[in-house]
Amino acid sequence: MSTLTVKELAAPTGFDLQMPAGHILQVVNGSTTTQVEGAYSSETDLGLSVSITPKFSSSKILVLVQAAGCGNRGTSTYWKITLRRDSTKLINFASYVGINVGSQESYPNTTYLDSPSSTSAISYNCTGTRVQGSDNCYFNHTASSPNSATSTITAIEIAG
Repeated sequence: MSTLTVKELAAPTGFDLQMPAGHILQVVNGSTTTQVEGAYSSETDLGLSVSITPKFSSSKILVLVQAAGCGNRGTSTYWKITLRRDSTKLINFASYVGINVGSQESYPNTTYLDSPSSTSAISYNCTGTRVQGSDNCYFNHTASSPNSATSTITAIEIAG
């Protein structure tokens, strides 16, 4: 009896191996430890982003966001957080978040399945906008240990 040992399989030059639908093709992660203060009604880049270049235009991108903490300077001030693909708004995943910074924080998270139909580099990022009240809001803030929180964003390419 013969034994065939294979250490590596590779597609011929110029070809990509197609994986069956549902298989994970790549995972990319981004994070930030920087506390961001959002000023009044202006949309603020929260510094939480990830870039991914899909291997196939038929791929889906599963985006996972875990925000470490949202707070505000005043008890009646809140903001919304938006997930974007490049400059395109995908979803508001947190509206009216931000508990007074002296007590508790809210920890908004989301999962979003995107179909970008592209093989070009794509950036997913989060922005925040004050939606109520007159005080500023914080992102990536914990009252117990300011400036030590970590928020993450993960992009997972799934074969379509």
